[in-house]
Amino acid sequence: MSNVVNRRDFLRLGVALPLASAAHANTYGMLDWSRTAQEIDGFGVSAAFQMAQNLKDFPEPKRGQVLDALFSQTRGAGFSIVRNFVGDGGSWGTPIDGPAPSIEPQEGVWNWTGDEEEIWFMQEAAARGCSRYLSTVWSPPSRMKDNHSVIGGRLRRDKYQAFAEYPSMYVRGYKEHHGIEIYAISPTNEPDITVKYSSCYWTGEALRTFLKEALIPVFARDKITAKLVLGEHSTWSEEPAVRSLDDPDTALRVDIVGTHAYVSSRMPFPPVSARSGNLSAAQQLKKKIWQTEVGLIGRNVPGIRDGLYWAKLLHTHVAENGLNAWFYWWAVSPYTSGGCLIHLDPKKKAWTADKRLYALGNYSRFVRPGYFRVNIEADFAPGVLVSAFKNEQLRQLVVVAINENAGARDLEISVTGIGVSAAGPYRTSETEDLAALPVVSIANNALKAALAPRSVTTFVASVTANSDSARPTQWKWSLLRIGSHARPVRGVLS
Repeated sequence: MSNVVNRRDFLRLGVALPLASAAHANTYGMLDWSRTAQEIDGFGVSAAFQMAQNLKDFPEPKRGQVLDALFSQTRGAGFSIVRNFVGDGGSWGTPIDGPAPSIEPQEGVWNWTGDEEEIWFMQEAAARGCSRYLSTVWSPPSRMKDNHSVIGGRLRRDKYQAFAEYPSMYVRGYKEHHGIEIYAISPTNEPDITVKYSSCYWTGEALRTFLKEALIPVFARDKITAKLVLGEHSTWSEEPAVRSLDDPDTALRVDIVGTHAYVSSRMPFPPVSARSGNLSAAQQLKKKIWQTEVGLIGRNVPGIRDGLYWAKLLHTHVAENGLNAWFYWWAVSPYTSGGCLIHLDPKKKAWTADKRLYALGNYSRFVRPGYFRVNIEADFAPGVLVSAFKNEQLRQLVVVAINENAGARDLEISVTGIGVSAAGPYRTSETEDLAALPVVSIANNALKAALAPRSVTTFVASVTANSDSARPTQWKWSLLRIGSHARPVRGVLS
């Protein structure tokens, strides 16, 4: 029997088919509600190094407008995680860009003041629906380091136990004194490099020893339930965490492998492939993976080209590399470089947002913590990327489509296993910022829409059970040929 499905048989399966002449211009895909992939933990930003204070100094109503643009699920990007700097008492930097006081200025003496701006930022984010907080230690206090400085150096071997108390007390203290539940804690930031601000060098073996002999026992003693994030390498690498993942005693307590996605090039748009790929050690152990920091180094590019680039990187990390959470670096900054999403002018008390804020918001506003990615089998047109997410409790389906092309492209996604009747689109383009568009009607459970040139569009749909979802479905794979091109398709086993 031939394994080629002809056009008549394909239509009999209830799937709409694009015309052969449009095979290169259209994206056709099949989405099976039951094909669940990884859980999404959220999307985040940081206001570390006094960036929160820069915003706090703004007058109302502009300060509230910026916070809404970052965290509101109706008026902004809806980020769901805030990443914080754990104070170390360093003296580098300036009043508008520097460290925070140490939570332990002397060994055994704990301080719960001096970090009011980050606490305020978390509280304001929470008031707008942000539900999770990641806190990272850039450096242990200087007295614990071999160079007696928070800049560079290494943690002294005889201070492993003392440093283990540090993140444990931070988690407990923020709950007790500030009413803030820290969701995840990371003991290292970019342990592979030394810079001119808070930093500490760690080898993978030193991290494993620290976890095994000090941090894990302390967390167990103090009943710390916050997720442990390990790694946060400066480039796309899981290397700092690999030794701990190889040791069964430490691997069990590592909840999340963290990594950054910087590259050495200072060009605005280095290839996405240079800052992405599968992280095999974490994936083999089914550890969650968070990309916890990335930004545009150098001159700022405020337009849609930049927005599309970061949306594409996020898509690649989440839809292709299986990541669970994704963070841009600064939420706000007074600098004009590309390290932030919103630029603050402290003199004029004015603010401007780059397209990357809204392009990322096409994911962060609609794909909330607790959603799951759904696999899509598709024949993607060049320059088109599509991903899908679901929340079974809320009965909601979210499809995000990127069109990098200078011309419009047609999208057609057939949905099985659930009923879909309409979808609300939201688009970011050169002239639109998460603009709500007219509702798209869905016929025969197939989402059909035109993707505007150089845009990111999110389709949000409520779903209902249908006859297809009432019984298990078995599939076989065949090839559908249109002209000289073949694509895999599924047919119901008879």
